[in-house]
Amino acid sequence: MTPEDQALLERLRAGEESAFREFVDAYRNRVLSVVTRVVGSAADAEDLAQDTFLKAFRAIGRFQGQSALFTWLYRIAVNTARDHLDARRRRPAVSLDAIHEDRTFDPEHGGPSPLEELEIEDLRAVVRATMEQLPEPFRSTLKLRELEGHSYEDVAGILGVSIGTVESRIFRARTKLRALLDAGALARP
Repeated sequence: MTPEDQALLERLRAGEESAFREFVDAYRNRVLSVVTRVVGSAADAEDLAQDTFLKAFRAIGRFQGQSALFTWLYRIAVNTARDHLDARRRRPAVSLDAIHEDRTFDPEHGGPSPLEELEIEDLRAVVRATMEQLPEPFRSTLKLRELEGHSYEDVAGILGVSIGTVESRIFRARTKLRALLDAGALARP
């Protein structure tokens, strides 16, 4: 943990209001990015980011400092977003706007046809589901890099490992993922 994070942590534990504002300001964009990628909705991301910071603030006394402050916050953000998705799956909602959304295909303006869009989405779903079969730590490393778009340096910092370890894990994860996909581990619908 950096000296700045250590000082901020001590101030947070002391209950300083200004420390909480600094904490949110320092990590807000990164947390928003994480939750948006997990839930796929910018509309939900703002609320989930706020929930993440509140949960972190309530649990700050239990943070042991064995990882970087953002790594700990990242885990809270992902868990908060996953909990939200689980709750939404239990009680799905349909937007009235989505029902009336005009999605006509205009061949003159290019882009994939509706059928091609469905095929692309199916393929993405297969790849994502197959990624879930990867053993840890390959799965989380590959997700951080490929799905969340973090640099190798960021992934190393989040996971608390060297860049060489990140490179090795990503190479091995891609190899394992390719083997699973080639073996037809999940049949396409």
